[in-house]
Amino acid sequence: MSFCSRTSIAWLYSKWRNKVPLQRDDKGVWTLDTGDQDQAAVGGSHPSYVEALPRYLTELDPAFEHSRQVSEFNFLWSIFAIRGAQDAGWDPFETTQRAIAAILAMYETANGEAAQHLGLWLYGHIMEASEPYEFLANLIDVANGGRFQSVRFPPNRGGAPLSPGVKISRLEEQATDAGMPSVVTPMKEAWNRDLRNSIFHADYSLHGPDLRTMRPTKSYSLDETLTLINRALAYQEALSILRKTHIESYTEPIVIPCDPEFSGNPGEMATVIVREGFGATGLKDAWTAEQLAAGCVPFRAGRFTYEESRLLGADPELALLPGAAS
Repeated sequence: MSFCSRTSIAWLYSKWRNKVPLQRDDKGVWTLDTGDQDQAAVGGSHPSYVEALPRYLTELDPAFEHSRQVSEFNFLWSIFAIRGAQDAGWDPFETTQRAIAAILAMYETANGEAAQHLGLWLYGHIMEASEPYEFLANLIDVANGGRFQSVRFPPNRGGAPLSPGVKISRLEEQATDAGMPSVVTPMKEAWNRDLRNSIFHADYSLHGPDLRTMRPTKSYSLDETLTLINRALAYQEALSILRKTHIESYTEPIVIPCDPEFSGNPGEMATVIVREGFGATGLKDAWTAEQLAAGCVPFRAGRFTYEESRLLGADPELALLPGAAS
């Protein structure tokens, strides 16, 4: 038995892209249609992954849908996670996605203890990754009438980052206040503080298929360990799928209301910048050339390549970027 491998995730994701087994109904409930296949054997995945992925998609879905309905402007700002002027290479969320794929690829060719170590390190990376917690905190608050904030979980007074357990607890309070407590279920089910500490302090030993931790003293069966790893993978994958789904839903530039506190101009609108074949990639003012000439103040924010920034700078009204950008 192995945990959800690179092949099985790619199998599920490619089918989702073709709208085959992952489906969402009009109530936001996701299902995985495996046809004649036994769910426990889909793509060689561990059963906990196959069970958790559609359920976690359903649990996380309201954070995306409600925030987009309440303030599409702040929803997109949260998606882009724009935090001031930055060049390329400052997106931890995208880097984590690439890291997971790379570790899973290594896992496929590893044997014995090497594979077990990789699985544990993967679990630790997913649960410790800061950006998903920041992302969800913004979505939940926007759904509850708040605005995007560049930092949701600042370090404590000593400068140390907050633990995942503290972040999850705060997210749960926030989600409960917003009327969607189930949004935090995926993280709560995947999080195990003792296992995390044992992994990052190398405070564990492997004995055959079993994992043994020293502080506290505990023995995890193979199935217990794989269930936690796969729940973490399902949580990360569900979050990535929903994020990508909403980005891709923008196929043409549209005009949306700005956040009232963003501008001193009542009723100011913004244009969603779209990259062909990709989806939404930024926001800009919706002023016409005449309004700009009359003194209206332009703005532009998003994640662009150097060439895209050049094109946008040359044409203030440009909002549809050519595809195939690196």
